Amino acid sequence: MYSAIQYSPTAQRVLLASKESGLEIADRLIFESAQYALRYFLQEIGEGSLVPIPSRPAMVRKRGRSAISDLVAKLGEGGSRPHKTQIHKNFLIHTRVVRDQSLLSSSARKLNLHGALQVIDAVKESSGNPVILIDDLVTSGATLLEASRALRAEGFVVLGAVTACVSQPLR
Repeated sequence: MYSAIQYSPTAQRVLLASKESGLEIADRLIFESAQYALRYFLQEIGEGSLVPIPSRPAMVRKRGRSAISDLVAKLGEGGSRPHKTQIHKNFLIHTRVVRDQSLLSSSARKLNLHGALQVIDAVKESSGNPVILIDDLVTSGATLLEASRALRAEGFVVLGAVTACVSQPLR
């Protein structure tokens, strides 16, 4: 996993301003951080299709957008893309309702997400291809583990993950 910024109160405010308010400057900071981490990932690990971690449907309705899908789309635009990567919006979907993870312990997060994601039928024919998971923040890693499980179950090769921010491990 490659991340650019240590999660902090300032990073938290930037992430919330991006996700909740769609503040353009916050979006740009998250994009630049993810782009920085992605460049290192591609240099050291290799190329693959960029796969956004899906937002919970209730949050997409509330916010009017999926910030991570928007981030991945921007990473794939013209000169923004550091290498020849393919973008896959809506690659993974939630198969059931999951609780908000923010107040859950690491083990509770894993239980909350276990079996909650699956690959959509329209992209299953791409199985065997390498993929890179993209998210804004990793805390316990439960979401990335669940996304990896779903992709590997369909035959995809998960090279790793790129996030804008990384939190201290939960204790």
